[in-house]
Amino acid sequence: MALQNLLGPSPVETFLSDSFSRYWANEIDTLALASQRRHVCAFGEFPHTEGIDPNHDIVLVLNGTNSGVCPPNLDWIFPDRAGLVIADAVSAAFTRRIAYDRVDVLCWSWQKALGGEGGHGMIALSPRAQARLKVGEVKPVARLMKLHNADGSVNEAFFGGRTISTPSMFAVEDIHSALDWAEACGGLSALLNRVADNYAVMADWVDSTPWIDWTCPDPASRSACSITLRVLKEQLAVGETEDDGEIAGRMTRLLEVEGAAFDIWSYGDAPPGFRIWAGPTVESEDLSILCKWLAWAYIEASQDNIPPEVSLERPGRFPSSSASAVQPRRDSVHRALAGPPESSTSHTLADCYDAILFDATGVLISGNDAIQGADDILTRLDTSGRPYYIVTNVSSGSDETILARLRAAGLPIPTVDRIVSAGGVARHFVLEELEAGRLVSYLGSPQAAHDVFGKHPHLRFAATAETFDTLVVLDDEGFDFKRAADRILSIFQRRLIETGEMPRMIAANVDIIYPSKDGSLFFGPGIIRPMLEAGLAPFGAPPISVKFVGKPGRPIFDECIARAGTNRLLMVGDQVDTDIKGAKAAGLDALLITRGLNNGGELCQDEDGVPDYVANHLDQIFDGSLFPHELSAKCSTAPSNGRRGPR
Repeated sequence: MALQNLLGPSPVETFLSDSFSRYWANEIDTLALASQRRHVCAFGEFPHTEGIDPNHDIVLVLNGTNSGVCPPNLDWIFPDRAGLVIADAVSAAFTRRIAYDRVDVLCWSWQKALGGEGGHGMIALSPRAQARLKVGEVKPVARLMKLHNADGSVNEAFFGGRTISTPSMFAVEDIHSALDWAEACGGLSALLNRVADNYAVMADWVDSTPWIDWTCPDPASRSACSITLRVLKEQLAVGETEDDGEIAGRMTRLLEVEGAAFDIWSYGDAPPGFRIWAGPTVESEDLSILCKWLAWAYIEASQDNIPPEVSLERPGRFPSSSASAVQPRRDSVHRALAGPPESSTSHTLADCYDAILFDATGVLISGNDAIQGADDILTRLDTSGRPYYIVTNVSSGSDETILARLRAAGLPIPTVDRIVSAGGVARHFVLEELEAGRLVSYLGSPQAAHDVFGKHPHLRFAATAETFDTLVVLDDEGFDFKRAADRILSIFQRRLIETGEMPRMIAANVDIIYPSKDGSLFFGPGIIRPMLEAGLAPFGAPPISVKFVGKPGRPIFDECIARAGTNRLLMVGDQVDTDIKGAKAAGLDALLITRGLNNGGELCQDEDGVPDYVANHLDQIFDGSLFPHELSAKCSTAPSNGRRGPR
């Protein structure tokens, strides 16, 4: 709102210290709001502030939540300036001192520092900013963004409490409650003291830990609440340092599985590392505990380089409850995986396994709705403390996006760590390709690709790319992949002729067919590889080299085993070629549900696709009808009713 209403009369100086400041700079250029001079710097630093023209406007971010960088001070902004200073203070409000006499427009959020509801915020204009609104020309600004009336005067009713659209009253009460809490703590000074205490805990730990360092090396520019850290590679020569995304990624997954920390992976377009919130609503004691967990996770993630005598004991346990993310594992991630489950003391199929894996489409949901009884099954598992994971080949969005869709369908999935998606697992392999400098094209919607992988200069849209080294096949939601097949076929054929080699493929979604609500079938993205191989066969092309990430590929099941800390897992699915064969190849037991793709009877099975159990309904995992008396005595013949029983 501030940029669109106020910029224009003067050139603008923008300070690009984090991702959001770059967004604002790009917005200024995209909308041609003003001539712009960008001040840039390396990630983790704040740009130099010398030589600023006091007649120019200034746009900056006061707290970089993804870079951990703040302006060291605002002394370089002239008190008698002619230009306006527009500051994004979304997370700086209530977390740091702000020199309000050096700022003309301040925008902050109800969400960030006080933990309120997102999507609501405030804007404050100084008299100087209001004066520009009054004398400035009336510009074409969207109704939702207008800060002035038709005659150019300030819309005082807007600042007096009138809203453009009705906000959530729960959100209003939420921020009132948060402010009451802040007052009870002692007001702003007490909040700032809490932030300082939290920063001191993290600073002491970083200073005493050789393998971790700040993303922002300058303490004067370092955020006290947005803690951003990077892992140092100890294997390098003395004096050399390098961000180690592989170890940081492993640590993040371990901590999520343990229920110790969530969403601490660095921001999408930031270097690999950690992003930890240490604002005033966070307790210092909890950060101290987190530091111990980080140390534990580093030892686990660096297992190959740690002497065997080093202890891997956890620093603590989190209480079990139906609301917890996952139940804490009883032993180390690196313990020897157990053999087949003993069933002599079990009463239902669910009792025989440490965790249950569910396919999504055809097992838990159909279209956009939960299948009847699926919500009760997940609730019962949560109540009993039995971990479960949703293992899906869906790759049309991040795990957070998939979780939101499943919740909207009516499934009571508590946290995002329960989602194991082909897109999420593929992310690691795609980032490896990009880091190696290879051109990667994605087959799927741009929105899905950027949601899963983030934006990268070497990540291209396959439907418009001229060439690529690697093709990653995503889901087809919102994108007709068949229409792009002709162009992709031509690229493969041209590369074959020019180099004698063809691009590689990473298959996130390998489903060849999908079921619809009415039982009809649709081709899925998995049909792309056989289509390409058939089209390239006349040219004598070799088979395409494919990394199968989604089911039945091994990586997605390995991720499930890593999260659960055991291979005593049962896969519940409705597709033989993906769910059942993939589970069996990974050494897991499998239950085939005779609905979805199997609602007319079992699909053709070969010896690799024979399930251990077959059921008509999900609740049979609890009702005792599939109770395996002894695994060694499982019957291999089909019952007289024609449905295969426990094998």
